[in-house]
Amino acid sequence: MKIGLDLSVIQTPHRMRGIGATAINFVNNISEEDKKKHSFVFFLYPDEQEEALSILNLEGIHYYVRDLTKINRINLPLPSKLRRMNGPLNSYRDLRDAKKGDPRIQIQDLNDLDSFLQFDQMQAPPKRHGLKTSVILYDLIPYVLEADYLWSYKTARLNGDSRKSSFRKSLLRKRYIEQLKLVCASANHLLAISHHTKKDFMKYLSIPGSKINVVYLGINKQKDSKELTYPGFEKYEENSWGYYPKPTELRDKPYILFVGGADPRRKLIDLIGAYHNLRAQGVDIRLVLAGDTMKGPKAIPVPEVQKYLLNSSYDDEIYFLGFITDKQREWLYKNAVAMVYPSVYEGFGLPILEAMQYGAPVITYRNSSIAEVAEKAAIYAEDMLDIAHQIKSILDDPSLRGKLSHQSKQQAAKLSWSDTVNHILKILV
Repeated sequence: MKIGLDLSVIQTPHRMRGIGATAINFVNNISEEDKKKHSFVFFLYPDEQEEALSILNLEGIHYYVRDLTKINRINLPLPSKLRRMNGPLNSYRDLRDAKKGDPRIQIQDLNDLDSFLQFDQMQAPPKRHGLKTSVILYDLIPYVLEADYLWSYKTARLNGDSRKSSFRKSLLRKRYIEQLKLVCASANHLLAISHHTKKDFMKYLSIPGSKINVVYLGINKQKDSKELTYPGFEKYEENSWGYYPKPTELRDKPYILFVGGADPRRKLIDLIGAYHNLRAQGVDIRLVLAGDTMKGPKAIPVPEVQKYLLNSSYDDEIYFLGFITDKQREWLYKNAVAMVYPSVYEGFGLPILEAMQYGAPVITYRNSSIAEVAEKAAIYAEDMLDIAHQIKSILDDPSLRGKLSHQSKQQAAKLSWSDTVNHILKILV
């Protein structure tokens, strides 16, 4: 069977997010048996294809590469009245494309395909009679968490926006959900990454449950390197040019860890508040923040969090590491007092599973899909004060950390990318 894969997500900022991780790990975990049974067509933008392919493990895979056509955004020139039409025109085109099928793919490039997998839930699969199409569904975060993302007219007005501005924002919210409905309607199969995601799509988009299969994501099994060499770290510190990374030491003091993005749904304000609470109690501990956006307080895109960090009395002990390598991530997880992940909504929660793989105790909130992924292996805090309490409990009882670490590893062992890929391929074929 010949299967088409839209891998353009690894050529965009999606590469560093869950969507990119899913695409990369799908290709990298195709079993030897499936490599013999199937061939694959990778759809990529012409620019920098070699770089995209270099991050994939292509050994033994029978594959072809076909070009995607870039669709430029409509950008009308002066006068300003015409420019105002850019947004509505682009929105109309997005909805049209979601209904008619992916315009980036030429029909002749589909003729020999049996099945097609789309990794981006906002991109409609291509249409061709007899082609079996599937789309992976991740979450409805921008729609469900209205206060932080896509405002309705009422919410915008309550926040002081004008009628015109409120109307525009309500249109963006409506366009988002309408585009998703069209994408879901155009696919033969929908693959939700958790039961919670499936329930949200059934609730907000009225999609029949029979059309949605739940396929959990996973992790790559790693050999447990007991004697892990210290990889070295750089901490972002402010100077006259902004934030600049300088070599730093993390072995001389215990630390709490957060790895991920600074989205509003990840309540970093609760983590930072818990850290301040511990320091006020006299607990000598660091807070380590790692991730692409973790390059200093002013790099955090959430104003409330940014302000809290800039006014912190313990700013010297809050370590911004920015992007970290796989070896650095492994060392951080293995040596952290706990990985604290105070998220109020996750489509799946890969950072939680990743932390557990390396034996890090996980403190998080019980909501969305988190309990599906972590089950009983995580500590579920209620609020900021409870986070501080749970961290102190681990510090006061070293045996508790050992117990939690063991539970984390056991839980992570239940989910793997190889199982994910096998499950998806069974649906595709």
